[in-house]
Amino acid sequence: MILIGGGALFTNDPEMPFAANGAVAAEDGRIVAAGKTAELKRAFPGAEFIDAKGGLIMPGLINAHTHFYSSLLRGVKLKGFAPDSLYEALAGRAWRLDRRLSFTDCVSAAYAAIIDSVRCGVTTLFDHHACADPAGTLGAIAAAAADVGVRTCLACEVSDRGGFTCAESQIRENVEFWDYCKRNGHGRLCAMFGLHAPFTLTDATLRKCVARRPEGMGFHLHLSEGEDDRCYCARTSGVSPAQRLLDLGVLGPDTLLCHCVHVTEKEIALIAESGAFIVNAPQSNMSNGVGFAPVPRFMEAGITVCLGTDGFTGDMIESARSYTLIRSHEAGMPGHGADEAAEMLFSGNVRLAERFFGPGIGRIKPGAPADVAVFGYRPFTPIGPENAINHILFGLSGRSCETVMVDGRIIMRAGRLVTVDEGRLRTACAAAVNSLLERMEAEGPVPPLMA
Repeated sequence: MILIGGGALFTNDPEMPFAANGAVAAEDGRIVAAGKTAELKRAFPGAEFIDAKGGLIMPGLINAHTHFYSSLLRGVKLKGFAPDSLYEALAGRAWRLDRRLSFTDCVSAAYAAIIDSVRCGVTTLFDHHACADPAGTLGAIAAAAADVGVRTCLACEVSDRGGFTCAESQIRENVEFWDYCKRNGHGRLCAMFGLHAPFTLTDATLRKCVARRPEGMGFHLHLSEGEDDRCYCARTSGVSPAQRLLDLGVLGPDTLLCHCVHVTEKEIALIAESGAFIVNAPQSNMSNGVGFAPVPRFMEAGITVCLGTDGFTGDMIESARSYTLIRSHEAGMPGHGADEAAEMLFSGNVRLAERFFGPGIGRIKPGAPADVAVFGYRPFTPIGPENAINHILFGLSGRSCETVMVDGRIIMRAGRLVTVDEGRLRTACAAAVNSLLERMEAEGPVPPLMA
């Protein structure tokens, strides 16, 4: 048994939301008890004690949408890359990257993104992989996730922009990975069927994806991040992007729709009725200049809205804080957005994770999976049940994380990864990036347009 205590305990459990000088006890992958440190020490005298030293103890965080592969370009400046639109940003950077990814690159990117996330207290990640030749890559990414010790839900995006053979290989990778998860099933791994944005997918390919999707497998895709989806659908089918997805059988209660910046009121109603999840990625949207997603309207319509990073960062606290700032800016009023950010981070993300990984993810309560993060946050002002979330949103830095437990196993202790050799992996990743950039630069900045 492991007992983590001696800090402010935020549980995200309405029955016992907070404990000053609190502790959490874990055994066999599950939380056994949560409460006062002194009481739990008396109850479990033989437990290994990890001292939070006055820091903040809370549930491991959940990232509802990210791209591991994009971690290989963090901080990289590509020659000739000066996009004026979302399409140019995708074509000149993301698509140029995923066409040149090797199998080794995909593994290096997974380790880089996962380790960065763990260092920010993230224990569950929904990844949207992209690769022109994806055969076996999801299994390799799953192995990297298992090596570090996190929970992952993986998908490989399907797109027609690489042609029939490429789309077919991406479909096959999704289906085969679903079977892989069934054979190697444990509580830290699951699969979704990945799709790129609708404007890069023909009706024929979407129908093929729906027909070949295994029963029970949900879709994970971008929707209306920019105006491209709307323009494409208006030209080819005369209906809205959300209506097209509904008509073709993509929209449903296990569907994860990312961005949804440019959706209409009618589309919001369709999404709400379908039961699909929406993921907001505020920093990515700001970076790409696509606008502010109508999160308040989504919530008013009864849609479960989650928070992700779209690969922009590994820090979910930073992402939540960014939402509060852009929300206040858009509203022209101070103090807007904190409740919505908290709703996405601590409710929407929890409901999503529970749907795919089972009950209790994202909460510290008896019987829940033992996913816990300890942050070196020791504020000068009082912290208690009435203001703990405000401290998290406006005081905490995700990168102050010190200790992480997943499924009852310590994977980071006192700032040091204990499951993998981080130095060796950093060296391997740097070598992969150097080779990758040479291939990307040789290709040139503008790829062929999709047929």
